[in-house]
Amino acid sequence: VGSEMCIRDRVNILYLFEEEKLARDIYVKMYSSYGAYVFNNISESEQRHMDSVAKLISKYEIDDTVVNNGPGIFSNEVIQEEYDRLLEKGLLNLTSALGVGVEIELMDIGDLERMQTETEKADIKRVLSNLLDGSYNHLDAFNTQLGLITQ
Repeated sequence: VGSEMCIRDRVNILYLFEEEKLARDIYVKMYSSYGAYVFNNISESEQRHMDSVAKLISKYEIDDTVVNNGPGIFSNEVIQEEYDRLLEKGLLNLTSALGVGVEIELMDIGDLERMQTETEKADIKRVLSNLLDGSYNHLDAFNTQLGLITQ
């Protein structure tokens, strides 16, 4: 089964797993720092996103070492750098933290939309579509919270 997938799909799925993990790990930290429930709720959703991508990793027998990384640890250097940058920015204050949430969701949306155009596999398209719906909902939630703060 594993060999039936093109390299681009494999790369995208591993990247996507770590991107969802970045979101979860940041939101867990922001919740522990500020106690704003939006971070707790969305971090739980990001865990479900990670679980659905992990199922693809398992199904297609992709190297699954990324699923064993602890909080804040990433195999992809670009994602690790992004995590470190976003964490530092988010720890400035609650407004910055919510802005980081917006930034993460916009990044996810861009990557998910790109990945949808790059795969032919129906099961991958379905997961991407579900994650995209979630990211739009998360973006709305963060923007709503930002609006409440700035009123």
